Amino acid sequence: MWIKVFHILLLKPALKGVPLEKKIKIDANKDKYDVREIVDLRKRKNTFKYLIKWLNYNLKSNSWELVKNLKCLDLITEFH
Repeated sequence: MWIKVFHILLLKPALKGVPLEKKIKIDANKDKYDVREIVDLRKRKNTFKYLIKWLNYNLKSNSWELVKNLKCLDLITEFH
C-alpha cells in the first residue's frame, strides 16, 4: 500500500473570504482491494505472510500481506 506524503512547505494559507470545508467525505471502500487468489505463503520471524494476486491488477502488483490485513478467510482456507 502506498501512503501519499508531501512536505509541509508545499502548504499555503487559504485565501481570505474562501469558505473552508466543514465536513470531509471519506470513501471507506477507497483503500479496499479484492483478492483474486492466494499464490504462496511464507514465514518470517514467527509471522505468516500470503502472496496475494489482486483482482483486476497485473502480476507486478502481487504483494506479501499479513493475515490480519486480509478479509478473505474462504480463500485462505482453500489455499491450505
